[in-house]
This record gives sequence, structure tokens and C-alpha cells, in this order.
Amino acid sequence: MLQSSLHCKVPNGAIDITSLFINLNASTDAPHFVMEFIQGSPTSMVVLLDLLPRKDLALHPEYIEKYYGNTEADKQRKIIEELPQARPYLSPSLFVRSAFSPTAVFFTIDCGQGGESVLEEIVHGHLASVVKGLLQIWLGTCAGDTSEVDEGEREIMVKRDRTVRSKSIEVDLTANLPRMFGPDVSGRVIAEIRKAFGVEEA
Repeated sequence: MLQSSLHCKVPNGAIDITSLFINLNASTDAPHFVMEFIQGSPTSMVVLLDLLPRKDLALHPEYIEKYYGNTEADKQRKIIEELPQARPYLSPSLFVRSAFSPTAVFFTIDCGQGGESVLEEIVHGHLASVVKGLLQIWLGTCAGDTSEVDEGEREIMVKRDRTVRSKSIEVDLTANLPRMFGPDVSGRVIAEIRKAFGVEEA
């Protein structure tokens, strides 16, 4: 499990990034849990929530049914989608878009000028409910999963996990942290995250 909170002052305010990644080991192929909030102003934020798949979903429709269909995970996404202040968030990285599930909660919530109290209500109401709902699905269906993974599939899954972790660090942290915190601080942070994720620097 990796939890991080980053705060960076910028000319027009500050950026706060709160992240939580819970990665399962290779004894199961159940999805990882991903949560990230990026707030660039008192009235708006980007929300990223997902049960991160560990298989190619097109090749494994039964995986979709087990972890996303039967659990009705998409209901959590729809709660945020129905908010008038929410619009879909598209990552600039095609890799990131391809790595997440079709039920991922990827939204920008923008409450407009003077909307600080509205955003706070959404965070403590709808968003808190969705986070709890998705986490309960993960705890109930994924964290305790005991289904066996054969050796061949396990090797593919481990390679996929490592690639997703390494690429995520590259397109997200390596590309952005130096601009926010300078090369020395960002270098130390990224090195620790690589160590935690078990991926070597390319």
C-alpha cells in the first residue's frame, strides 16, 4: 500500500495531490485499488478511482463479469456522472486511459466561482459515498480473493503489473514532479516510490 500527499505552491495558488494505491500480490489476479484526488483550486478537483484490472479485459470477459459486472461497480461511477458540476476527465496519456477499467471514476468536478462550499458538500457527500462504496467492493470481492492463478497466467500478470507501475511513474511522476518540486526533491520521491512498487529505473 502506498499513500502520498503532495502540496505545491504555484503562482495562482496551490496544487494538492492525495493518492492511495493498494496493490495485491501475485497469489491472486484480483484488481488493485487506486484512488487519487488532484485539487488545483478551492472550487475544482480531478477525481480518479478504480479497481485497476490485471488482465486484458477483451481476452477475459469472465474477469469483467466477476469484478465489474456482478459487483455493479459502474453504479459508483454513475453517481458522480450525474452531478451537474462533473464532466469526464481524459488523461493526456493514452497509456493511462488504456490501463484502467471501463467502470473507472475519472471526472473533473468544477463548482465555478464562489463554489467552495458546494465542492466541500460534494466531497463529504457524493464523493465520500462513492469512495466507500468502491472500497467496500474491493474489500469484499478482491482483497480476500482466493481463486488460483496458473503459472503461465501468473507470469503474464506479474509482467503486466510491473509494466503498468513503471509506465505510470514515467508518465505521471517523472514528467510532472520535477516541475513542481525541482530535480533533487522529486528524484528522492520517485526513487522511494519505485522502491515501494518494486520497479527499477529504466
